[in-house]
Amino acid sequence: MPVNQGDKRKRIAVLGGSFDPITDGHLKCACEIVHARVADEVWLVPCGKRPDKPSLRTAYLHRLTMCHLAVNTSFGSSFPIFVCDIEMGEEQALSTWHLMKRLAEEYPEPLFFFVLGADLVSGAGSIREWGAPGIPDAGERLYRGEGQFILLDRPGFPVPPDLPPNFIRLKPLKGTQLITEDVSSSEIRRRMNIDDRDKAEMGRGNFMMVDGLLSPAVLAHIIRYRIYDG
Repeated sequence: MPVNQGDKRKRIAVLGGSFDPITDGHLKCACEIVHARVADEVWLVPCGKRPDKPSLRTAYLHRLTMCHLAVNTSFGSSFPIFVCDIEMGEEQALSTWHLMKRLAEEYPEPLFFFVLGADLVSGAGSIREWGAPGIPDAGERLYRGEGQFILLDRPGFPVPPDLPPNFIRLKPLKGTQLITEDVSSSEIRRRMNIDDRDKAEMGRGNFMMVDGLLSPAVLAHIIRYRIYDG
């Protein structure tokens, strides 16, 4: 259904992902949602195990911990960005349908919005094709009104002109522009696993290749527990 502009409930943006690891790009995305005033809070929700994504080998507890470290050391104590562990203990990641329904059941007061990139609203692999166990046409139903979304622009992916009214496009406040940083978790992992011959030439090894791209506390956690060695 369309977003009711008169609805006074707290608006919570759900930024889901594997966060393997969480990067400065994720943090900037979350804080710009707050700054643009399209949501009152942002919840980072690390997903559970993904059998469909064999590259996700990092334990859930490590990914959850890195999210907490990133938030607690990057934002002020009153800044409304939080980490939600609703998928802890799940045998595998919840579908978007079941995640949003679970959040609405456990927290009935606020209004939840799922954060979605423009690359996922049309074409192959878009949200309209996403499944959910036991729910026929789950993705199409979410797209057509049974879900609320905050849409992020992505270079090279135009926003469909007939986008349903249950989508809010993230736009900067008047007189400002959005600050973004496209740092993917996969690029961080790739740099962590560069050829051993190159590591010796860098003095501090492959960690020098990711300095400044993720929270120092997250990097310290990665080094301490050797999460991406090999």
